[in-house]
Amino acid sequence: MGHPLRPRTTDDHPRRPHPLSARLPRFDETVQYDVIRDTLMPEEQIDGVYASDSAGIALCGITNRRVILLDTAFPGGRAALITAPYSRITTVSYVSAEDEPIFSNTVAIQVGRTFYEVTCRGPEQAAEIHDLITWHLID
Repeated sequence: MGHPLRPRTTDDHPRRPHPLSARLPRFDETVQYDVIRDTLMPEEQIDGVYASDSAGIALCGITNRRVILLDTAFPGGRAALITAPYSRITTVSYVSAEDEPIFSNTVAIQVGRTFYEVTCRGPEQAAEIHDLITWHLID
């Protein structure tokens, strides 16, 4: 498969469109979409809702104002719905093992000193999460 830090070429990875070009929010299951929808503030819109296979983070919702994470491994056997406004997100990154390509299924979101990992169902979902958050951070 090659070295994970090998630069992308247009043959290996076609250029991705702007993540908001689809206009309709993407989501895996209606119940997950409903969890995020029920937390919306006035004038807030959902960009995407993604299920996660991570040990702790079960759901990642991305809106035009924040990232919403469902942490099912909260201390005491509880779950927490975490809001991370873009102004508090420091970095978004791909996380990969030594034998995986750098553009993997896992995205890490740093809020302050805390990292939250979202393991997606495929590299396309990971790219959407990464790109949506990146667009909001640099826009």
